[in-house]
Amino acid sequence: MLLRHGETTYNAAQVFTGLLDAPLAASGEDQVEVAADLIRSAGLYADVLWQSTMLRAARTTELLLGHLGQDVEVRSTWRLVERAYGCLTDVAKHDARERHGEEAFFTWRRTMHGRPPAASPEQVASWVDPAPVAARGPLDARVGESLADVVTRVEPWWREELAPALQAGRTVFLVAHGNTLRALARLVAGMTDEQVERLNIPAGHPLVVRWADGQLGEARYLDPDTAHVAAALVAAEGGT
Repeated sequence: MLLRHGETTYNAAQVFTGLLDAPLAASGEDQVEVAADLIRSAGLYADVLWQSTMLRAARTTELLLGHLGQDVEVRSTWRLVERAYGCLTDVAKHDARERHGEEAFFTWRRTMHGRPPAASPEQVASWVDPAPVAARGPLDARVGESLADVVTRVEPWWREELAPALQAGRTVFLVAHGNTLRALARLVAGMTDEQVERLNIPAGHPLVVRWADGQLGEARYLDPDTAHVAAALVAAEGGT
């Protein structure tokens, strides 16, 4: 079960968050409660839950397991944290389009190899984390990552942790971010560059993926109609 964290205060304001540690908005907390109801109705129970080390993922996990009443082993890794956005960090999406132009906005945001330039010292000085800084491993919030960079850092975790757990028949819940889930889709589903460009993952909507005999099976949102509408809204504002 894949879950992008609930909507944050930055998501609600359509501001690029990247490696800043934004908290969940009230709407995001409500989304997690709905997600829990869907997961319960589907009869899903995790053997292990993996999460990003960022506040918004950890809070989503806390709320989700609380609503579900499940006592699950929780593991965290910096490899699942959101993409570093460099100069786009803490910038409203509308302003980023105006400042850098539509072509750069699309290339940096949606393509596999587009990488936002580094943030200026003045930008970095204006950033505020509303919670303690998450464990980010070697990542630097100032330096932009391409989605290909995110695939590279997610791949060892997929190979060493997730794939063996699935092969052993364990049910895994994953709470992460739009771009790390896109990267995982590239790795596991073998999506093309163009397919990944068009992939939008809405906040707070559980996506269940079947895995059997080393093969990826059916992938479906537990509330597909609502999830697809939400994904379209993500696409309209510039994508995940």
